[in-house]
Amino acid sequence: MIITIASRELKSLFLSPLAWSILGILQLLFAYMFLTQVDSFINFQAKLAEIQSAPGLTDVVITPLFANAGVILLLVIPLLTMRLICEER
Repeated sequence: MIITIASRELKSLFLSPLAWSILGILQLLFAYMFLTQVDSFINFQAKLAEIQSAPGLTDVVITPLFANAGVILLLVIPLLTMRLICEER
């Protein structure tokens, strides 16, 4: 029963262009954040090579990216679900 309800809700969510446009904007935002962090890592990579146990690409780029993505998604998910909540009323 839960799978039926969830599939109905997801179908109604992704039929609207609002969900696709928000997800597209998020993809562009995350790609920009990733590329700027990789660029900054490349800029100070020579300084990191001199340090004995220097952090790697994962520590410098991916960990902050996932932290920022989590916060952004916490702010955006209510935008996607407001319509579903409104339809239930």
